[in-house]
Amino acid sequence: MSKQRGERRFDGVSPLLVRFYGLSVVVGLTLGLTAPLTAVFAVQLGANAFLAAASVASLTVVVLVMDIFGTRFLPHLEPRRAITVGMTLWAIGSFGTAVAPSFELMIAARLVQGIGLAFHAGTAAQLAVKLAGPGRVGTGLGRFQAALSLGSAVAPLSGGAIAAIGSDQTGIRIAFAVCGVLALTCAVIAWIVIPTTRSVHRPQFGWPRLPGMLRPKSLLALWAGSTGQGIRGAIALTVLPLVAVDGFRFSSVVLGALLTVMYLVEVVNMTVGGAISDRRGRLPVIVVAALAGVLGLAVVIVADMRNAPLLFLLAIVPLGLAGGTMLGTMPAALVDIGGTPEIGLSASRIARDLGFSAYTIAIGGAITLWGVNSALWLCGALYLAVALAMLVVGETRGGAAGLRPAVV
Repeated sequence: MSKQRGERRFDGVSPLLVRFYGLSVVVGLTLGLTAPLTAVFAVQLGANAFLAAASVASLTVVVLVMDIFGTRFLPHLEPRRAITVGMTLWAIGSFGTAVAPSFELMIAARLVQGIGLAFHAGTAAQLAVKLAGPGRVGTGLGRFQAALSLGSAVAPLSGGAIAAIGSDQTGIRIAFAVCGVLALTCAVIAWIVIPTTRSVHRPQFGWPRLPGMLRPKSLLALWAGSTGQGIRGAIALTVLPLVAVDGFRFSSVVLGALLTVMYLVEVVNMTVGGAISDRRGRLPVIVVAALAGVLGLAVVIVADMRNAPLLFLLAIVPLGLAGGTMLGTMPAALVDIGGTPEIGLSASRIARDLGFSAYTIAIGGAITLWGVNSALWLCGALYLAVALAMLVVGETRGGAAGLRPAVV
């Protein structure tokens, strides 16, 4: 691709950015289309409940391993090629799952998908920051994550509707095949619309290299990022569904609509909050959002105690505000601390992967031992801890609070 095309990457809200965000919406739809169907399909292929859960987690494990050993590999790949290859691998894995005759071959296809997801996740966010331009890290990451989340918001309902075309395995296989077609479409679009932007560093695998991220305040910020994103995942995927279905007897359709509304609130907050954090700083945005999460969980607790479903529905707004900031603005704070998108986003992805895994297990264990109410209190306490941790860390934008960006 010509150098002239590559020079368009700092045009602000340019046609190139619009096309990139549009591509990200379709990618979000593609990545989330079959997520709710994976465990069901695994059981249909003969897996027990534990192996079905493992099939879901296998994707995250592959991404985590590549994030850990790819801190000097993924961020330095050429984004156009990496995203194209990533979506092509996702398509191959989707097609492989669609025709898999056994659980073992399904897992093999999932591993291919995991590699493809790592290629996309490791380069697309880096490109979003470059395309946004200097001083617009929060805006770039917020809009990029909002575009992905917008696609993901409608993905479960879309996947379920496609699976309903056939019966039992046939419908799910059709959904995975459609997912493959969408992924190939994304690969073609990525190759056409994304400019070539090369890194000055040679990509290489090896032990994690995150200079400046092992200082006490940096580690505290990483913990806050891991906890904030992990708790958001546990709330959306475990706690709220249990309260809605077991506590208020909502149908699966109502639950899906409820989560979709929360995701849309997150999308709006990612877009607005990221831009605000570029102007006013990350600290107030993150602290207010974490406290909004505490408020939302308190409302859920009261609604559950009083059996007030309308009050429960109101909690979706503050919980969406909290979740959107944890997914959108928190990574921007870690980029500030790292000093470069390569360092900060690599550290953010590792923290996110660990948080999603660890807190999903922890909150699930709390529900098993003490019930959903205790899990709500625990999530509220952890959101409060995130707010307090970021107050200790201080403002990160501009290298304040003693957190001067690392020098590579």
